Amino acid sequence: MNTGKKILIAALIGAALMFLFFVFSGNGGWQGDGIPPYTIVEGVVRGEVYIDGGHGYTGENPYIQYFELPPGEVKYARLYVPVWNYDSGDNIYLVVNGQKHSVRQEPDYVSAWGTALYCFNASTFLHAGLNEVSVLSENPGGGPYGITLAVVSKNSSMSPVRFWINEGNYALTYTNKKDRVESTFKGTSPGKNASLHTLLVAGTEGEKDELYFDSENIGSDVGKSSQGKYFDLYSVSVFPKSTESTLLFERGEEGYVHPCVAVLVSESETDSEFLKIHEQKTATGGEVPYSVIIVCLLACIAVFLRFRKR
Repeated sequence: MNTGKKILIAALIGAALMFLFFVFSGNGGWQGDGIPPYTIVEGVVRGEVYIDGGHGYTGENPYIQYFELPPGEVKYARLYVPVWNYDSGDNIYLVVNGQKHSVRQEPDYVSAWGTALYCFNASTFLHAGLNEVSVLSENPGGGPYGITLAVVSKNSSMSPVRFWINEGNYALTYTNKKDRVESTFKGTSPGKNASLHTLLVAGTEGEKDELYFDSENIGSDVGKSSQGKYFDLYSVSVFPKSTESTLLFERGEEGYVHPCVAVLVSESETDSEFLKIHEQKTATGGEVPYSVIIVCLLACIAVFLRFRKR
């Protein structure tokens, strides 16, 4: 082996060691498996539940999304901003209808290699009709995947509906060997007509994933960047089979996909309205799983062996 190759191999090994240090240091590296989507708010309202969003990762800054809310009184609104390449020290600035809403540094949920989800209560800033939401991001090399809005709107001229809004951020990836995750809805009514809306980020077209509701397949290749790059807001009719329904996300062929939000809206068995907000959960730790360590080490060894044979 000549001197040039020895220098090249030494440089590659050094780069690999620096990469491993970056991965294991936590700051900008692996940030945990995350939290499966769980119910943050539920209730019954005489009116409707509005869910919309878009438009995929674009790199635009500020990132602007418009929402056309239905007639009625906004009883509850939850605004979601999933972000790519989050690192400690990043900030996002939220402006709703020209009013500064808040400045946030720490996301509500973060997992994998910096896929983050910021959640905002925006009930007092929204109204029926057109609303403008703007996010200014201080995130070098990253930014929003999109902006999604879930609104519970009261309209006395409409029938009552039962609803659940689930949120979280769970990393289904080949590196941590997580292939599936469940999200449950307690208190569902068997046989009632219902609609399901799910937000996934980081999915790739052609890498087939699966979605199940009460063991029935309700979608294939859901994470396919249908609303924009790495952003999918998927809606489908479902029929609960029991008093506790289960939504199952299955990674399948996807390298990375993150279930973040799941909203279920069903016909209600009662006229009694209520709104119940649950305590928000927090993630525990960000330890690098052994599978991630092994993948990184194997990659380094493969590079070393490849150049040693030359």
